[in-house]
Amino acid sequence: MSSLILKLKTSPSQRIDCSALTPDRLEDKTPAEVAAIELPSGNRTVRVDSVFDIRGDNTNHIIFENSSEKLDFVGNQMSFGTIEVSGNIGAYLGAMMTNGFILAAGNTGAYTACEMKGGQIKINGNAGDFVGGARVGQKNGMTGGIVIVTGNTGSRTGDHMRRGYILIEGNAGDYCGGRMVSGTIAVLGKVGAHLGYGMKRGTLLLLQAPKQGVSANFNDCGAHTLAFLPLMLASFRNLDTKFANLTTFSRVQRYTGDLAGIGMGEVLVKIG
Repeated sequence: MSSLILKLKTSPSQRIDCSALTPDRLEDKTPAEVAAIELPSGNRTVRVDSVFDIRGDNTNHIIFENSSEKLDFVGNQMSFGTIEVSGNIGAYLGAMMTNGFILAAGNTGAYTACEMKGGQIKINGNAGDFVGGARVGQKNGMTGGIVIVTGNTGSRTGDHMRRGYILIEGNAGDYCGGRMVSGTIAVLGKVGAHLGYGMKRGTLLLLQAPKQGVSANFNDCGAHTLAFLPLMLASFRNLDTKFANLTTFSRVQRYTGDLAGIGMGEVLVKIG
């Protein structure tokens, strides 16, 4: 069996909901059955074979070739298998996924990994706003899994996040960790304004001190040697990320907040 390859014929004029194109939804389907699936697009539907050229038959490993920012909900609610994206992709990549692996070779749209529960997403590019966040009207963001972004993320990374890891090798936008309930966000680059706004619990690990400083809503608790940090960094060793090559350290400047709420979150800034 060879991977199921879905090659986009031309850039679509309307956004296309690709929720149906996951290993879960395509399990045991023949190429002919896959071709006949109707995908929502604007106020109509389009057949898969009118949008994609189809090759292969292994629905456990799906590859989107010649992808577009107008392909949304790729990997939505997937629970097993692998999805690869050869270029840029649209919003809601890996939304509500519970297991499996998604690899995107380009940039992703808003709400990447929103309400994710498990599995791993690797983005070899930039990600939009609300990575690991909650959809509008929902209270819970990401509750498990690992997201790795080799580039930058937009605003509201980890909004309402409750569990899991978001590892950002580039920069994070404004409101990183905003309204965060638990979990860990680590950033190698810079962070924007309003870091940890409304944060309840959880950890923001920064390798660079915020240029604008940490909000006055956070208490400066001084320098600390935290024994859990080398253990957490060691857990990244098997991941395909720059975090796997970090020199182990334990000394950080610790800030706790947001004191406008329950104030049990922490911002840890590497010393030295």
